[in-house]
Amino acid sequence: MINTAKYFALLENLRLSKALANTANNSETADALEINLRILEKYAKLEIGQQLHELCQEFQLTDDQEFSIDPDSDPSICYIIRLQHVLHSITRNINFHSDAKEDLISVAHLKLCIQALQELSYYSLRCQLHEDFYKSPIFCEARGKLKANFSLMLLSIQFFINILPIRQFHIANSMELLQRDLLAAIVSLRVQQDSPLLDKAIAYLWQHESKADFFRHILLLKATPLCAPLAQLLHRQLLGKLHLPQGFASLVDALHQTPNVSASRNAEIVASIVARKGFSQLAQEKMIFQLLDYCKFYLQNADKMCAGVLSLRRLYDLSDTNQKLIEEILSKHWEALCNPEDIINGLILMDHQELCNRILIWQHLFCSSTVACLPSNLLVPYLPLLLQLYDGLPMELPASSQLSAIILRCLNNREMENELPAILQKLFKWEVEKEPPWKCLNPRIIILPSMSTTQIQVKVAHKDHQADHDMGRILPGLLTSSSHHSLTCKVFLCLLGFIAKQINDKSSASVDFISSEAELRDFLHSKYQLKLDLLIALNQMVAHQPLRAQLSQHTKELLHILKDLLVHRSREQETTDQILLLVLNLLQEILEGSENIQLSEACKELKEQLHQLGTQSANPLIQQSVQSLLTIIHGAWRPSEAVKIQHFQKARSLIEEKQSHMQVYGIQMMIDLLKKRDPATLAQGQLIIALALTTLKDKESYTFLNCVRLFVSLVHVMESDVLDKLSDEYLSETAHLDYRLVVGEAILKVAQELGPLCFRYKAVLLNCFMHGSRSPVHEFRMSAFANLAQLCRLLAFQVQNFFHELLQLVNSELTTGGYVPSKRAAVLVLAELLNGMENLLDYQEMLLPIYRLLKAIEADESCDPQMRQHAANGLKILNEKCTKLIQSALEEKSLQKQIKVLGIKDDDSTQRKNRHILELN
Repeated sequence: MINTAKYFALLENLRLSKALANTANNSETADALEINLRILEKYAKLEIGQQLHELCQEFQLTDDQEFSIDPDSDPSICYIIRLQHVLHSITRNINFHSDAKEDLISVAHLKLCIQALQELSYYSLRCQLHEDFYKSPIFCEARGKLKANFSLMLLSIQFFINILPIRQFHIANSMELLQRDLLAAIVSLRVQQDSPLLDKAIAYLWQHESKADFFRHILLLKATPLCAPLAQLLHRQLLGKLHLPQGFASLVDALHQTPNVSASRNAEIVASIVARKGFSQLAQEKMIFQLLDYCKFYLQNADKMCAGVLSLRRLYDLSDTNQKLIEEILSKHWEALCNPEDIINGLILMDHQELCNRILIWQHLFCSSTVACLPSNLLVPYLPLLLQLYDGLPMELPASSQLSAIILRCLNNREMENELPAILQKLFKWEVEKEPPWKCLNPRIIILPSMSTTQIQVKVAHKDHQADHDMGRILPGLLTSSSHHSLTCKVFLCLLGFIAKQINDKSSASVDFISSEAELRDFLHSKYQLKLDLLIALNQMVAHQPLRAQLSQHTKELLHILKDLLVHRSREQETTDQILLLVLNLLQEILEGSENIQLSEACKELKEQLHQLGTQSANPLIQQSVQSLLTIIHGAWRPSEAVKIQHFQKARSLIEEKQSHMQVYGIQMMIDLLKKRDPATLAQGQLIIALALTTLKDKESYTFLNCVRLFVSLVHVMESDVLDKLSDEYLSETAHLDYRLVVGEAILKVAQELGPLCFRYKAVLLNCFMHGSRSPVHEFRMSAFANLAQLCRLLAFQVQNFFHELLQLVNSELTTGGYVPSKRAAVLVLAELLNGMENLLDYQEMLLPIYRLLKAIEADESCDPQMRQHAANGLKILNEKCTKLIQSALEEKSLQKQIKVLGIKDDDSTQRKNRHILELN
């Protein structure tokens, strides 16, 4: 045992200028190394050669390697060996891993050890790196400080690998830069010579230190322009560690520590590293499994999931083998629900959390992005299963909306001509076992609520239970509850075409003789069940109001289906009549809302077939629908009141929505209707004002600024009503301040829209803002003065009757007001009033008081700079107008007025010059 107190006292006397704390405090001195070396030589009596020998024996260096280290060749080498020996003596004689009282050291001594280690790492590691590393700004400062000695580097690497397991030294990331320098030193030495000790050192850093820090240091070193061997070695280390357990997660963690870089950018970097063609197939397969485990672990972290999903997609695109592997893994995801191992009545196959997690991971894998997720065609075989799960889950569960997003993504990405109809046909016919087979719930499985009302369980039901697969109810319910109206329209048209084909299909099921009840049930099911499901689905979807708007854009397809039904109507009249009624009613509603469709060629081609249908059909409902359609096509139809007000009601409903973008869209529709002078909209003027005032209270600036535009459009229709309502709201003391300020902005915009014509409402406008300028609320008073300034510029020629009151308000604000922005706005009133004056002679009584007040403000150096600027601007305007007035007066005086009567006292000489030839004779 040695006296460790002596060594701590020795460290206290050293100037550890390269320690991180001292570097930050700029405490470095030029001769610190020489001073430290003298102290070490004085108090550490052991010869330098003996110290080197002990270190080499301890850290397994050979005699040749020890001989190649010459302490006398450079003071830095001597300093490294002596300081390393001191630290080694301390760590060898104190059990840092023990919690015993006699093994504990003070915080001050621990800090000394950490600073000494940082000092040692600077000289022994950072100053001996490969020369290419000094191209980096983080290492360039250490260039040329010490000539690299490979044996000394190996000794230092072994020393630090032996020190790093002491976790007390890692307080506050004290060893982070040391680990970076250590990795750089290992790589630098590895390029020059290969040694098992170096392999063990890298293995230690990977296995026992932070893997994220390992990757971060590797990437930091790779960012420097390096020679080929060094770059290749770092690259091999990066890729080799990436495929080890936790490699991918550690790489993502390393990149997420980079500030000001988005998660999507990090995901791109990770995916470009992971999904490379150079990897062996075995390595790619291991990475796929690692990625799926990573996604399951970070299921609730969308930023980190992004990297996993994008990398999985890139690997999927890399080869057919990867695609087959991922498809196989996905098929096992729902194996417990499709083919459970044990089917025992009452057995719980999956609890609430497990089911929700399985759904959530698929939502991330398939719906997280349009390009970064797995292709949606992989979902097609799972549509029956997903629809059954959606039907079994309560609507209020997040998993229900996640399933809805997955199903909608799959259906929406299918091609409408062939792919989507084929999928819907297979679903409604429930041909899930037909090649290629699809996944569905095992017939014995049921989803039931657990003890808690908000949670569910997946259990095995009794043997007579059959899982529900009523697509005529499930799929339309999902579509109508979503906001994906274009997909709803596509599915509706596909189902409509499908039922038309079913009616026209002659090969319907038939039997010669029914001998049992089971045969009767099967016959009825095969002949009528599919048509019944389709009819239920169509009736459920046709009641969905947004479908009508979408169908108006697909009239051509609807007319084609109607023609097909009319041609083949006679085959199965009862079922056809039900579908015909549905299509005819839809078509009538579409034609009533669009004059262009009424005049189209497709509608004209229908006339003859509709006439024929009306005469042949005995169904009075069909006759009535046909007659209505023919009336519209002939042009004799006139819209009803409900149709007339339809556009107004649509705009109103959009404005009443909660989403900002929907409100703005409704406001724009309302503005367009007002510009067109739509009679139904104009008749609802008071309702529009009330609606606009309500919308003006919205906190979203995008909404209320567009609402101000609505008032600007309204003022052309009903000037006095708009201004009266707005002024009442502006002066309402009970209203919220922000709302009153926005109303003031609306009043000003309306006045600017009217321009000089707003003189008819000068009393309302001026009184409104003058009253506001007396408010005790500072912000409101400032807003009133600012609005008054703009109004005075518009109504300068109408302000005479209000001038003295206006000047008194400004004076009162400037003398007694304590709110500087209000004073600025008050001075602005006078400046804008001068700006609005066309002819100064009309405002002679007003000019002198304004001039005196502005001149006093402009000359007062203690006044607010912006107030003085407003006053100076006003005086400049007055000066320019006075100059123009004087110039125009002088020009008028310089003109000489002369009245001349032609033919009297004319000069004869001018006449003789151009006299006619006959007159001269």
